[in-house]
Amino acid sequence: MKRLLIALALVVILSSAAHAGIEGTYICKGTNPGGTGTYEGTVSIVKNNANYNVTWNIGAQVYVGVGILEGERFSVGYADVNQGWFGVVVYTVSGNKLRGAWAMHGDNKNGTEELTRR
Repeated sequence: MKRLLIALALVVILSSAAHAGIEGTYICKGTNPGGTGTYEGTVSIVKNNANYNVTWNIGAQVYVGVGILEGERFSVGYADVNQGWFGVVVYTVSGNKLRGAWAMHGDNKNGTEELTRR
């Protein structure tokens, strides 16, 4: 009986962790397209009904986006509304990390980005 209770407790804990979602604040580290430099900052992900509001703070720059989570893939369209450009990033969710590639409209190379939950 004791083993059964322990097994059930583990199932509940693991199920809760699996459904914890991706909301939160993350440390962001990335590379620019073509490996032309690196950057760091923070990213905030907030659930908004069926999608997510995403905000990047990279140095003095702030970028905003909207994302959709499907399984282990988190896809986000983002923009710098002050400069009039936009792009897309697709992450793979793995535990407390999101790893992905991003592209900007008009560029022919991709950057990479890794988010680690605080």
